Amino acid sequence: MYILLAVMLLPFIAFSIYKAIDINNRLEAEIQAKNLSLVKSVAHDIDEYINSTGEVLIPIANLKDVRTQNWPAVKIYLDQIVPKYPFYHLIAFVDVKGNLKVAAMSEKMAKSEDAKKVNVSDTGCYRRGIVANGIAVGDFMYSKLTGMPVTHVTYPVFDMSGKRIGLVAAAFDLTKIQNKLMKTNITQHTVISVVDNMGTYIARNKDPKKWVGKNIADADRYKLMLGKTEGTYKAMSADGTNRVYAFTTASKVPWIVRAGIDEKYILDQVRAELINHFAVFIPLLLIAIIGWVWTERDVNKLHQKTEYLSIIDPLTRLYNCRKLNNDLSLELSRAKRCKRQLSFAMIDIDHFKQYNDNNGHQLGDEALASVAEIIRNAVRDIDSVYRYGGEEMCVVLPETDKVGAAAVAERIRADVEQARFIGEENQPLGKLTISIGVATYPNDSISKEGIIKSADIALYKAKDKGRNKVEMYRDHACSCSHAANM
Repeated sequence: MYILLAVMLLPFIAFSIYKAIDINNRLEAEIQAKNLSLVKSVAHDIDEYINSTGEVLIPIANLKDVRTQNWPAVKIYLDQIVPKYPFYHLIAFVDVKGNLKVAAMSEKMAKSEDAKKVNVSDTGCYRRGIVANGIAVGDFMYSKLTGMPVTHVTYPVFDMSGKRIGLVAAAFDLTKIQNKLMKTNITQHTVISVVDNMGTYIARNKDPKKWVGKNIADADRYKLMLGKTEGTYKAMSADGTNRVYAFTTASKVPWIVRAGIDEKYILDQVRAELINHFAVFIPLLLIAIIGWVWTERDVNKLHQKTEYLSIIDPLTRLYNCRKLNNDLSLELSRAKRCKRQLSFAMIDIDHFKQYNDNNGHQLGDEALASVAEIIRNAVRDIDSVYRYGGEEMCVVLPETDKVGAAAVAERIRADVEQARFIGEENQPLGKLTISIGVATYPNDSISKEGIIKSADIALYKAKDKGRNKVEMYRDHACSCSHAANM
């Protein structure tokens, strides 16, 4: 009796452990994805702030009064525009020695003579800005005029002869970022913060007075983020709380936005979900657990096999058109979102009908499979190869411009040309060759249909030029028809 009871309970206990781990992993993944989306949103806002700062500073730097150092006129101008930009504590001109020559402030308006007494040559914003040829960003600091936490954004100023005479600087009000974090719709269990490239807290939604300005450069939880654009990890925070973190870096400034959620909160959610789950399934679980485990395994294998067969061309073992349509749509969306280029190559075996007629369909099929394998070996790990139909194949090349795509396409063409195929000596070119047309997003088209059409046009341009060539799309009309080039 006890043995039977143990046999019945052991699967239940094992399943309980498995289910708890599964729920925990799923909840962690969901939370990490949510937090990653959250930090990307905050990082995007920060980038927008920096972009808008550049749009303010560049016109100021090009003003004649600024370039000729007409400080009374500059002071009047700055006093007029600073109140329009609440994100800046101050906009000022700093000369090449680090002296503030003129400044205007949105709050706690400083006297002009106060500005003349301030020298910022010991600050990161001066050291970077005075040698930069464009926008530069300083480190976290407390303003020498207001005492408020700021980061300075600078732009160089040149006199009418082109000589560098200083820079204009906007003191970015970090309390605005702090307010943004405080207003962000997040749970009470989530901590979100912004850390600069020196490891200093710029903003934090919880206990900001305690943390803003504190440096954590030596902490492992900071070092885990260095050298990465985004990611997730687990670590213990300074307050002793274990958290699951997601982070990303802003693109315009070397700042890291990080969000972490208490592991205890996740465990509480796991516990609650387990209780609900077993309250429904315990009566059936003890009876069906063993059969369920085996059935699930078989079903998963069958599903994986079916899914695999549905996206693979059986002859060439390349991905099929169904997979191409899905992948190309996803890659174009990612390229658009990340502002990256993407290239697409259309490949056709030259005079393949004649090869089939001369050598038979079996050798034709073998040649198709061999060409597919050559293409697969010639592309990079990030590229994907598909059978488009008949003797046409194609390659999706993510994050690749025209130069990179041309190099890959030429390698494919050369590898096929160097290969040996039975009966190829009867081909018009004396061997079996391919022609390739390449198009690039967004240069040639921004749509899936457009990028395929552009590559197809380039392909038939390559055929017009004698075949066995790589042709890049150049917005030309294809004067030949598809049938004429088969």
